[in-house]
Amino acid sequence: MSIPVAPPPANVVKCSTPADLLRLVPSLAGVPIEDSVVLVLWSGRRTHGAMRLDLPTTRVPDDQRAWARHVLGTVCRVEGADGVTPVVRTDASFAPSGRPPHADLLRALNREAQRMGLDVRDLLCVAADGWGSLLDPALPRGGRPLDEIAPREGDPAPPSPRRAPEYPETDEAAQDAFLDALERWWLHPEGPGGVLHGVDLRRPGSAFGRAAAPEPAMQRYRHGGDQADVVELVERMLDPHDGDGPCPCRALLFALATRQGLENLVLVQFGWGRALGAELWRDAHDGDPAAPSLASLGAAIGGGAFPRPDVARIARAIAALTEVGGLLDPEERAPVEGMLAWLHWAVGGGSIAGVLAERALALDPGRDVPSLVLARVQRGELPEWAFREDPTAPDPFAPPV
Repeated sequence: MSIPVAPPPANVVKCSTPADLLRLVPSLAGVPIEDSVVLVLWSGRRTHGAMRLDLPTTRVPDDQRAWARHVLGTVCRVEGADGVTPVVRTDASFAPSGRPPHADLLRALNREAQRMGLDVRDLLCVAADGWGSLLDPALPRGGRPLDEIAPREGDPAPPSPRRAPEYPETDEAAQDAFLDALERWWLHPEGPGGVLHGVDLRRPGSAFGRAAAPEPAMQRYRHGGDQADVVELVERMLDPHDGDGPCPCRALLFALATRQGLENLVLVQFGWGRALGAELWRDAHDGDPAAPSLASLGAAIGGGAFPRPDVARIARAIAALTEVGGLLDPEERAPVEGMLAWLHWAVGGGSIAGVLAERALALDPGRDVPSLVLARVQRGELPEWAFREDPTAPDPFAPPV
């Protein structure tokens, strides 16, 4: 599922007919829409985004009504939405019955939408051999010609297929440097040693510095030391990196990602910044399960009533993790793909999040983060903040200034 949430586009395109709307549906959905139901949302007379869902396979009336009730309940949570136009896009055809395929599903959506107080603007179907509206009394048997809804000059370009990220190709020397740094994080008391992004990894008393017992950095850093060092290094992971080889912080990112429970802390700091990250790392280190920040962690990771994450930071986090993925063999990418799944889900990209979560769980079925994401996506759920009308408006869950 996807719900594009963005300010209105600069170029306003008028839709005076159902055919006009159907030409714009792919750009409204933001993803390819084959074998889908797209719910075009309205606020007054303006489109208000769109939700794309996989076309359900059930033809049982009670199951169709339950499905319609669930997805339209999601529509009711979108701030400012007061109307809906369901659009079915299918490879099925009008022939041989001459009627729109999936008409029963459209009728179920119509009934449930009206029951919930949503204004149903139209009920549209685009099939393999024609298109039409269930509300059109003059709809010809077999539908209307598809060339009536073919793209025209000036229409928005259709979206490219949304796929899981393609990882950059890396040479053997870069992979060797990455694996050497990763080994040092796991085997040496000072990790790779030296000063990394201003953090002296050799300093006694730091999160990674030498302890009385020379345990490896990734085994001991939560048992003592200054957690501000961890916060600083996670923060610097978001910076652009130039250089001849991968920065050791990339190896640390992967090391943290492999530790179930720690990837949550990294994700929340990526999304909400240094201040919340500092609270979380400190309280996780202290081991107090009643600490307020750890309650916030559950709301943030679960997509509950919580401030919006910073979309720009999430974009940088996706770039950093994609770089790490390119340094790994494909069978080692489960921690990276699980984190990427959550990051895409957090900004409303349910479709790609589901692909990434499935891939992560195929590699490592026990991982918590992709399990959470996949369960949410399969139920058609996105974070609470994805339904807020204007990402630039004051956040109702933001703490008072």
